[in-house]
Amino acid sequence: MKLYVCCHKEAPVAQSDILTPIHVGRVIATKDLGFMGDDTGDHISNKNKHFCELTAMYWIWKNVQEDIVGLCHYRRYFNFANDHIKINKIKPDFIEWSGNVKEKIVPLLEQYDMILPYKMGSTKNPESLYDCYQKAHVGADMDIALDVIKEKYPEQYETAIQVLHTCTQGYYANMLIAKKAAFNDYAKWLFDILFEVEKRIQADVETRNAYQQRVYGFLSERLMTVYIALHPELKIKEVPVVRSEEHTS
Repeated sequence: MKLYVCCHKEAPVAQSDILTPIHVGRVIATKDLGFMGDDTGDHISNKNKHFCELTAMYWIWKNVQEDIVGLCHYRRYFNFANDHIKINKIKPDFIEWSGNVKEKIVPLLEQYDMILPYKMGSTKNPESLYDCYQKAHVGADMDIALDVIKEKYPEQYETAIQVLHTCTQGYYANMLIAKKAAFNDYAKWLFDILFEVEKRIQADVETRNAYQQRVYGFLSERLMTVYIALHPELKIKEVPVVRSEEHTS
């Protein structure tokens, strides 16, 4: 089992025999963080500015053969031991405190296919995933993603529409832990859609500010919820995410 911790800058990071830091966008980075990157084998490290942590997801999909794989962030980790969702910083006892150990995770994946963060969404003024995306990002990108789904997976289109227009909570942060077969299936579907969207919008993406250029990472956060709805046979375990406030970017 390997759970990869995405890092794009120098920062405290939890490391163990299963928590492995990975330098995302390493091929275009100006500084070496001193650990492995997403730029070996079959990779899309050069796309990190637009795909965010998905460059690590792609790398895991194409290059890792562990039975169980996962993805989290240098300031966001799954919390298997308690309900805390914020801490001041990563302390030496963080791994045991948060339960990021084989003894906690392996038994869960004997019962479930995939571990995901608790769903998130506004509770004061609930908005659909679609409406939220329209307000926060370039709305036309989501419409194009739906067009791609309709063309490539026509049998999935109505479910995608229903999920995005009716669900007010979703699986954000592009975090997951899964059996490799389940991870691979999701990654294959996701990148098949995103690479086609990229062909259609990338010229415009290049003209946007740095935040909105992270479009494929934003789209995937919503598409994860669609994928889970499309696969009711998957057994999903939701757990809290603990966020370190030591760094906020």
